[in-house]
Amino acid sequence: MIITRAPFRVSFFGGGTDYPEWFKKNGGAFLSLAINKYAYITLRVKPTFLEKRYRISWRLQEDVSKISQIKHPIVRHSLLANKFNTGVDITYLGDLPGGTGVGSSSSFTVALNHALMSAKKIRPSASRLAKFSYFIERNKLKEIIGVQDQIAAAHGGFNYVKIKKDGNYTIKKINLSNEAKKNFEGRIFILYTGISRRASSVAEKQIKDIQKKNEIMLEIQNYVKQSYDYIIKEKFNDFGKLLHENWMLKKSINKVISNQRIDELYEIGIRNGAIGGKLLGAGSGGFLLFFCKDSKARNKLAKRFGEDEVLYISESLSGSEIIFKE
Repeated sequence: MIITRAPFRVSFFGGGTDYPEWFKKNGGAFLSLAINKYAYITLRVKPTFLEKRYRISWRLQEDVSKISQIKHPIVRHSLLANKFNTGVDITYLGDLPGGTGVGSSSSFTVALNHALMSAKKIRPSASRLAKFSYFIERNKLKEIIGVQDQIAAAHGGFNYVKIKKDGNYTIKKINLSNEAKKNFEGRIFILYTGISRRASSVAEKQIKDIQKKNEIMLEIQNYVKQSYDYIIKEKFNDFGKLLHENWMLKKSINKVISNQRIDELYEIGIRNGAIGGKLLGAGSGGFLLFFCKDSKARNKLAKRFGEDEVLYISESLSGSEIIFKE
């Protein structure tokens, strides 16, 4: 029995530059925070004397005799890529719903492949786990996605990541003092818009416009280094204002990124104590991030929404990890 977990993430800056359609020509960068909400995978490899079957518990309950019969595409391709030839029981639990902009699919993929590799006595590095999970999602599933979600889920922490044209990347860990971290996290909450969407379908529409919006994308990429400088200098108000500018730029790329409902919620935030924010993920729905001038302003703004819509978050220092193995 193996239980793994991988954190979800909040992406602040650089979304879109992590797609190969962009970074292969221009390089890429992003600033993201792995958060204390997780995708959990429980894996049991069936003993050889039991019937070789694959039982998968997620939104559906599956019990089949062949890998090819598995409906969950990530599970099916991950088992094939890891060359599993024994039956397994796999159960998924997630702290947040899918399709909400927190990288849930990639966290699932990272946690699952971590468990599968561990069952085969492989101890993957975070980098190997991120790259392998990206390979599953992009090359096997043909999803239109970037590389940042797998990196955040595998490595954990608060990171400034630079992507080279060949897809390799470097990470600068952001280590704030306890006081500064409390100050920073005390300004943030995410709001559930009630809208879920398939990120790949939204991203596909954006990709077509990226090359046409070259100057905007370069500006978005430049904001990543600027935001990093603000963070390490603890200029959090400037960080929040830049977040607002970034969201205005991001919305101008394609009309599918936002909608009337999201714009209305964002305006409520800006008029009532937020100095910046953005929609998480590819766009069109999911969680809306607000960044306020201080914790008092954050708490006051949060009260304008329902308790079941607001989520306070903090950093997950660890990336994907095995939390139980027997």
